[in-house]
Amino acid sequence: MVCAIALLAAACGSSKSDSSSGTTPATGASSNITIAPSGDPTPGGKLVFGLEAESDGFNPTVNRWAISGTEVGLAVFDPLVAFDANGQWSPYLAESLTPNADYTVWTITVRPNIKFQDGTPLTGAAIETMFNAHLASALTKPALGPVTSAKATGQLTCDITMKTPWVTFPTSLTSQIGMVPAPSMFDAAGKGTDAGQRAPVGTGPFVFKSWEPDKSFTATKNPDYWRKDAQGNALPYLDEIDFRPIPDGDTRTQALLSGDINELHSSDFTQIVKYRQQAKDGKLQLVEDQGESEEDMLIINTSDPAVSDVRVRKAMALATDVETFNKTINAGIGEIANGVFKPNSKWYAPNDYPAFDPVAAQKLVAEYTAATGSPPTFTLGTTPSPINTLAVQSLQSMYQAAGMNVTVKTTEQSQFIADAVTGKYQVNLWRQFGALDPDTDALWWYGANATGGLTLNIARNQDPAIDAGLDKGRQSTDLETRKAGYAAVQQGFARDIPYVWLDHALWVVVAANNVRGITNGPLPDGQPSLPVGGGGDFGGVVRFTQTWLQK
Repeated sequence: MVCAIALLAAACGSSKSDSSSGTTPATGASSNITIAPSGDPTPGGKLVFGLEAESDGFNPTVNRWAISGTEVGLAVFDPLVAFDANGQWSPYLAESLTPNADYTVWTITVRPNIKFQDGTPLTGAAIETMFNAHLASALTKPALGPVTSAKATGQLTCDITMKTPWVTFPTSLTSQIGMVPAPSMFDAAGKGTDAGQRAPVGTGPFVFKSWEPDKSFTATKNPDYWRKDAQGNALPYLDEIDFRPIPDGDTRTQALLSGDINELHSSDFTQIVKYRQQAKDGKLQLVEDQGESEEDMLIINTSDPAVSDVRVRKAMALATDVETFNKTINAGIGEIANGVFKPNSKWYAPNDYPAFDPVAAQKLVAEYTAATGSPPTFTLGTTPSPINTLAVQSLQSMYQAAGMNVTVKTTEQSQFIADAVTGKYQVNLWRQFGALDPDTDALWWYGANATGGLTLNIARNQDPAIDAGLDKGRQSTDLETRKAGYAAVQQGFARDIPYVWLDHALWVVVAANNVRGITNGPLPDGQPSLPVGGGGDFGGVVRFTQTWLQK
């Protein structure tokens, strides 16, 4: 399903799996099946990665990145912060992030002796330039809601000042917001060119070479990259990486099996069933993202007159047969959702979200029709992939059975996202909210981000109780206080119903049998990284800094 605005391997030829085993009760997830390395990493070669979608550009301060944009971004840029294996933030391009006593000023110190790919040095001034670009951006400024200013205070330091405490600020820098572009990208933008969007320049492991939209984004090894592996070998191992957008899941799978691509990511449950069997048969390698997942849902434009009445949204929730949807669309392996967190998440709290009740849905539709003179009538949007088409058709039939008039609309993904953030939709099939710390998702939920021509609160839902809960989660250092804040957020969603929950998404990364280092390698300080995901609130993201092709 679609996303909004922003993821190891044995002797050559062997099908030996790793030592993990078992399944997860909710999804029946199989063991990760990878091939252990034989010998030291092999430098050189070209890896081709199949993306689920194209992006509209690669300047992190102005372009709309979903998971595919984040995947490409992590090749050219380094994030200031990344997650360790326990889901805790850790400095990456930054050497340290230090708050003042009340968490209203954070000092970012970047690592010394690092250069951008254009030869200019990474400095505190470059960090100031980046943050000022975000603060001037209609798209990304809301993600930095508490931030009032950024000021370089030394050769390698920059102070970020907030109007209110922001205890969890570093977690936001694992995302698009924390990927550091070279100042020259903004110089190009200032001259009225789009070079900063089409030819990105960062400090990352790969240097931009070419981009042909909807066909290929190619980058080559950064010969001056600052990172080395534990043995002192230069990183990255690969000479070149080629990202190819292949929206159709079946086509992406066939490209891998035929050797046209080496690796892919997917959240298509019907494809995941195939990958599990193909991995067991030794045809490919499979890693399933076990981190905090995104949610598959319907996102509702609560400001649109067609669906602004909460009775319409509640009727939709009551009419959604998630069990049937899971069987017919998700091959029966999805974990059904009734909120933004899984029941085993430390952030989960019981709430009053409506359970499936078709009789109650029909009664509510009848009540609305009697009061307004016409039944609920709205457009249900999606992107052009076969599984998405089946999904919206299934939902359309459920809502029509309850007495609603529903029209399906299909739009290419980059335009789909643009229409969403500008409010040009009524109800969309959607996937979002996979942050390890829910504060990273707060920008999508604050009422202040729900107004204007371009919004990050895409549902445009405004609820003071939700805002208060988010403030608790952002400003307190006490875990129980933070949990209470997010419990209020979950109850607010159940009350307002800006989202009709379907299931918790499952991301997988799939690779040919000659790929090694499929998951994220160690962090700069040597500690293990979160294996998959961790690009802000996106699952299924991997870095290719320590990926190689076994020869």
